[in-house]
Amino acid sequence: MRRVLQCWTTGLLALLACVFAQPIALANDLPKKLVGHGGPIKSISVSADGKRALTASFDYSIILWDMTGPEGKIVHRMIGHDGAVNDAVFVPYQDRAVSVSDDGSLGIWDLQTGKLVKRIQADPVKVLDVAVSRDGRYAAAARWDGTARLYDLEKRTQIAALKGHRGNVNSVAFSTDGSKLYSSAYDGQIIEWSLPDGKLQRPIYRHGWGINSIATMDADRLLFGAINGVAGVVSIAKTEKIADLAQRERPIQTVKVSADGALAGFGDGSGRVAIFHSDALALMEQSNVAYGPVWDFDFVAGTSQLYHVGMDDFAVRWQISPRKLSKIETNHPHRFQLTESDDPGELEFRRKCSVCHTLTPDGANRAGPTLYAVFGRKAGTLPGYVYSKALRQSDVVWGERTIGRLFADGPDIMMPGTKMPIQKLKSVTRRDDLIRFLKQATAPKQ
Repeated sequence: MRRVLQCWTTGLLALLACVFAQPIALANDLPKKLVGHGGPIKSISVSADGKRALTASFDYSIILWDMTGPEGKIVHRMIGHDGAVNDAVFVPYQDRAVSVSDDGSLGIWDLQTGKLVKRIQADPVKVLDVAVSRDGRYAAAARWDGTARLYDLEKRTQIAALKGHRGNVNSVAFSTDGSKLYSSAYDGQIIEWSLPDGKLQRPIYRHGWGINSIATMDADRLLFGAINGVAGVVSIAKTEKIADLAQRERPIQTVKVSADGALAGFGDGSGRVAIFHSDALALMEQSNVAYGPVWDFDFVAGTSQLYHVGMDDFAVRWQISPRKLSKIETNHPHRFQLTESDDPGELEFRRKCSVCHTLTPDGANRAGPTLYAVFGRKAGTLPGYVYSKALRQSDVVWGERTIGRLFADGPDIMMPGTKMPIQKLKSVTRRDDLIRFLKQATAPKQ
């Protein structure tokens, strides 16, 4: 009997030692904010161990974060796309990440160095979403040319362009066993594809409105969020919707499932995030966490925390349980949402330019370079900014005439190959107001 007790006690102590040896991340151990981008953040992905995160932004960059202290530390700022980066995710079992962009490409990154390993280019149309299979071998991307693309990450090549949707493809997700890929699109369909050949198998579900986002819950269930504000669960085997989680007034922008499958949730266009227990699909918590849409969020494994992103230049932590609602800390309206000003030129700058450019000497980390002292500056020459080849080889010197031409014709006409987003002002009066304001606001301070 004594021997049995000794064995039982020894086993219990070993179990307790193992449990308490595991780090338990508390709210105070995680950064409250991740501050470092110069434009709205389109996506966030937290690593499986909760120690790192990736954020992808309108400012053309991806940031790899160290999450082990009370303040997020920037490990690498990774720049290699020629447009807004819409999504970036970790590759399991490798120190790598993949990303997709408005420039139409998929990027493969080395997270040790922060360098771009390979950029797989296709037609320059928006690529909105990327997913990686659980074994880290395959990636899939949702493109606005009506296709999903399948990639072999070992060979760093595209395997197939998956054609079957009618309209923009918005989201992709792999099955839990890695044998299937699912895609959703503006046509309201969720389609199943076989791997690795990428052959169309069957429609899983047809919704009356476009589907913005999907996520795999388990071997038989897919979570989806739609343009008409519906969040629901689809049975893969039955090819039908088996549960409605919500009917919102605003579109569902993103859906997510925690790494362990215990939690699921969605974020919508009004800034609300709702979290559910996956098994019973019971609401756990919901809150308005942002002004404007929640583009993305991700759970921190082993905690009841998540990070959400949207129109702000930073990601914000939210403690789901114990209930601790987020205090929305942001300047609202955002700088590019200004609707009133005594100066019509400033109003044009805020609307057309401020999301990409600042007016100060230290205005870094946005999609475009600072406009400080821009008049008289040769295009593509500001130190520290990664310009497109078109800008670097341009003979343009910025002044009233060239800036006027930029907004009259558009950057795609004035400098083909530039990564500048198309912005036009047809009104001569509005162009003149903008140029007058810029000439005054960007003049070097004496």
